Amino acid sequence: MADETVKTLSETIQHADQLFDENNFQEAYDLLQKYPAQETYDIKWRLARVTFSLSKPAPSPRKEELVREAFRYSEEALKLNDGDFAAHKWYSILLDAKSSLEGIKERVTQLETVKQHMHRAVELNPNDPTSWYILGHFYYGLADLPWYQRKIVSTIFATPPTGTYEQALECFEKAEATQPSFYSMNHLMLAKTYQALKQAEKAKEFMTLAANVAVLNEDDKQCKEEATKLLKKM
Repeated sequence: MADETVKTLSETIQHADQLFDENNFQEAYDLLQKYPAQETYDIKWRLARVTFSLSKPAPSPRKEELVREAFRYSEEALKLNDGDFAAHKWYSILLDAKSSLEGIKERVTQLETVKQHMHRAVELNPNDPTSWYILGHFYYGLADLPWYQRKIVSTIFATPPTGTYEQALECFEKAEATQPSFYSMNHLMLAKTYQALKQAEKAKEFMTLAANVAVLNEDDKQCKEEATKLLKKM
């Protein structure tokens, strides 16, 4: 009976991953929800991932509900297995997304925790391009922080978390080297980081790639729109 359950879990995971990769997020969500043993780590973190993807195109207040639901799954996954990179990756992404809903101060308060889990994800699996992408995005966000948010950061932390464009670039380049063209947003962030570092030719190269992406999901749509606008200004 145990073998049968494991086989069913294996089949469920395989099918859910295939649906996710094909951007069939609702079908993947429904499939994972039907699995009888819900307190299973491999089900929990995948529910966190797919629920977050469902939140992206959703209008408010449904978007916020889905982000909070996804965060709960990531919290539960981390409790079930804190030795796997996916638990830390999705917890960091969703802690940041959830705290963003609660305002600038809450988001800033969680920065250090978010960073710790991102670093842990990269330590546990340095070959996962998405983990490098989110760490790069984190560093870029800190480097690009508006002055009023920097003020909030410095009032909350005695030693505020820091990030530079150079650190961001290193992460985005590692992500791209690990798996070229794995994510349209990595091309966009490479372009924006090169632009911030005054490397115009490289910036234009990656901005063009980002603007020409085939739109298969909400991230691609946002990437194409932003890159197209930015490319016109270059």
